Amino acid sequence: MKIKDIIKDQYGILYSSELLLSIILLIFIIGVIANLSDGLNERMISEEEFSSLETIAIESSDYLLNNPGNPENWEDDEGLKNGIVSKNIIPGLAIKNKNVENGEFFDESASDEMIMSNAISYNKLIKIKNNYDSLVDSNLLNDSVISSMAIYPLNSEIKPIEMGYDFEDKNDNVNDNNIVTVNRTVKCDFYSNFVVYNFNDFELFGDDYNKDMFCNHDTNPYLTNHSNDGRSLWLCKNFRVYKESLDEYNYYLISDESVKDTGTYWILESLNRTSENKEIINQEVIDLNPFLMEDLGNSSDEIYSIHFNVPKNRVGDFKTVLVAIPKNMTDVLISNDELNYDYFKVQDVNFILKIGYK
Repeated sequence: MKIKDIIKDQYGILYSSELLLSIILLIFIIGVIANLSDGLNERMISEEEFSSLETIAIESSDYLLNNPGNPENWEDDEGLKNGIVSKNIIPGLAIKNKNVENGEFFDESASDEMIMSNAISYNKLIKIKNNYDSLVDSNLLNDSVISSMAIYPLNSEIKPIEMGYDFEDKNDNVNDNNIVTVNRTVKCDFYSNFVVYNFNDFELFGDDYNKDMFCNHDTNPYLTNHSNDGRSLWLCKNFRVYKESLDEYNYYLISDESVKDTGTYWILESLNRTSENKEIINQEVIDLNPFLMEDLGNSSDEIYSIHFNVPKNRVGDFKTVLVAIPKNMTDVLISNDELNYDYFKVQDVNFILKIGYK
């Protein structure tokens, strides 16, 4: 091979390298342009559809918060227990006021005026969580978008509840520009509907409280008088328990943990079994079923009296409720650490609904 042939080959190698570099550069430029084009198209889509998405989010939130759902008692549908969701169910979270006579619910109004303002049902919320895809994404939103729902209680002692699509998953394909969030502060009833008595007299009147209910200790000369004195106040209440209700409910006295340090004493008695035996409240949950079962052995119902003796300087820390919990729920509440005072009060929560395009 001659020297000039070698020079030609070297020039050929140089020309091939430049061509290859030019091709790579061209591909890179085309890719950048394609990405920019896709991004522009995506932003254009987002701008065109964002208003519609926002409307869906606001209208869906308004429906959930202001309507009990359709049918009205949809949460009692037997199929929901087994994950069978009727297409006819449109879920709502609103609570309806009930008419009350002698302390018992006897009728529920069907008028819109009786819907409680800015209040949601914890029971309905749990039913939605257990069947979210079918009830919300399919029945409410017609599978047109993806969504999530959550409540974040303002009381840090209560756990938040989250359900639906995980928008925080960084591996998904959801563009943040295509997500609408609706945030409303509402009240949630939690387990307050299981409260037989909420001993809130001190919350209303403080140390100016005076008993407004008959106390057998004030009229029976053989019992210690429960009149208030300079150091403590007596809170005395009466309630009736039917024997058949013990087959369905567990009765508990549930107090806030602060009550253990107040030096509060209590007495539980029936008309036929009076007592002078004061016991200090030193635990948050007191099981009343053994006492009730023993007392109702030979009668169909009984009237009970419960008495609390609270130091005047600690009445603000006296937070106690008497509850009747369905037996089939008791173990669930215990395992979830929900058999505590905070869950039996109506609580403020942040309700959040997120809706987006995938």
